[in-house]
Order: sequence, then structure tokens, then C-alpha cells
Amino acid sequence: MDTRIVAKLAEIMTQHQLTELEIAQENFSVRLCRGQSREFIDHAVQQKLPAAVATEVSAVVPEVKTICITAPMPGTFYSASAPEAAPFLKEGDDVSLGKVVCIVEAMKVMNEVKAEVCGKVSKILVQNGTPVEFGQPLFELIAP
Repeated sequence: MDTRIVAKLAEIMTQHQLTELEIAQENFSVRLCRGQSREFIDHAVQQKLPAAVATEVSAVVPEVKTICITAPMPGTFYSASAPEAAPFLKEGDDVSLGKVVCIVEAMKVMNEVKAEVCGKVSKILVQNGTPVEFGQPLFELIAP
């Protein structure tokens, strides 16, 4: 974690007399407290903050860029090369260019789907053995 982000959030808390501040995103979470208050200000209720504070907080917290790997054709999605084999990807795995991420079966042909982007898997959007359509998102990745 970048300590400059925490320092800037602490500065914002002081400027606006906040006693607690909690922010959570997909791969970033921080909670700062001072004083005895039990009031929580989290990412979901940032709209209740004064506009100036919400703007400052969103400027400090890094934006998470997500990208999707989509189905290159209609067919049946398989997460592994065989029913008893380990899946190609799990949530949290790193994906590099050209890595096989799944198989889409179309007309009895097993087509390996290779990554055209790199990142870290944040969500697997399709269950093993389910039909997929062309362009349907299969995996959500956090860009490096």
C-alpha cells in the first residue's frame, strides 16, 4: 500500500474534522480513525459527504481499471482441459499474454481461448459447462 495515499486521507480527515473514514474498493481498503466516534463513512455512503470532501477522497484513492476476456465464439464454456483437471484460472491468478484461460466447445471442437490482455483475475463470470455467446464476458481482470 502506498503510504502517501494514507497520509493524504489523514490530511483530508483533519481538514474536514472527520473522526473516521473507511474506503473499500476491489483491491484497496483503508480505514482511518481518530477520537471516540463510532460513525462510519465508507465508500457506499460517500455521497453523504460534503462535495468537496468526496472529490478530495476520490482524487486520492487509486482508480481500479478492469478489463474483460470475452468469448470469441458461441459454444460451451469449460474452465479446465478435462473434468478432473484443475481449472486454467482461479480468482486472484495472474494472467499473461497468450495464456490459455478456458476452452469453448463449438460444434464438437475444443477451442482454447488465449488471453489477449494481462492482469489479475478479479471475477470468473461464467460457470463450468454453461453455454456462452459471442462477445460474452468470461473473466474480469484488474489491469496492471
